[in-house]
Amino acid sequence: MNILKIMSNIFNKKLIQQEQELGDTLLTREYVISNPDVLFLFTDNTNRTSGSNKINPNSWYSKKYGNNLCYPNITQAVIRGLDNAYPISTQRYYIKGVPIYKNRWNDSDFEEFKKVIDDEFLDIRNAWYSLKYKRIVLPSFAGKISQLNRERTPKLWNYLVLKIDELYKQTEE
Repeated sequence: MNILKIMSNIFNKKLIQQEQELGDTLLTREYVISNPDVLFLFTDNTNRTSGSNKINPNSWYSKKYGNNLCYPNITQAVIRGLDNAYPISTQRYYIKGVPIYKNRWNDSDFEEFKKVIDDEFLDIRNAWYSLKYKRIVLPSFAGKISQLNRERTPKLWNYLVLKIDELYKQTEE
């Protein structure tokens, strides 16, 4: 499965674009809030929290994942908890004080990863089919924290690419 070919097909339709294509625009809470007709995807962790900024307890995110969650000032998760922002868990956990490599997904976690990703992409699909959104912005998957990539985690990476390809096909419907 060639990610470059899939991404090329996706981007040519302009229904989906990658975060880097926003140019000088930084992915901020303000930018996401000011574009309510765009569905923003961001990389997340399965703890659903990091940082110290409280997420609105009435948000869809808090209702699904629990109260007392936070978002950080940096990383893509800065948009966590916004109505038009949906997670893709490229990081297994976030446990402060634990070496980052112990918080990462590994290919040996495939079944757990698959369940988490399937659930997230179901939410993304349902959001897209709500007809509230005109396009989707994918996150950069080049994260130094999670290092979920073709070289380190080929099994997980291929599954993530498969889910992105399915998302592309759904935007075509």
